[in-house]
Amino acid sequence: MDDGSSHGKGLHISVYAFSNDDTDKLMFILRNKFNLKCSIHYNIDKKPRIYIFKESMRSLISLVSPYFIKEMLYKLGL
Repeated sequence: MDDGSSHGKGLHISVYAFSNDDTDKLMFILRNKFNLKCSIHYNIDKKPRIYIFKESMRSLISLVSPYFIKEMLYKLGL
C-alpha cells in the first residue's frame, strides 16, 4: 500500500525494484484486464513508475479501496 502516491489527479505506483519487462507486464495487465489508462513515467533517477491517469481513478478506487486500511486511503484521495 505504501509504494505509490497521488500525482495531480492521477496516481504513481512505484515499481523501482521491477525489471523493465516486469513493469511492462504489469502495465499490460492494468490496461487489458482492469481497463485502466496508464503509462510508464520515470523519476529523476530514471527509475520507473506506473502512472494511472485521472480518467481511470474511479475504476482503480473501486478495485482497490476494499483492501486498504483506513490510514492509507489518503493515497487514493479519499
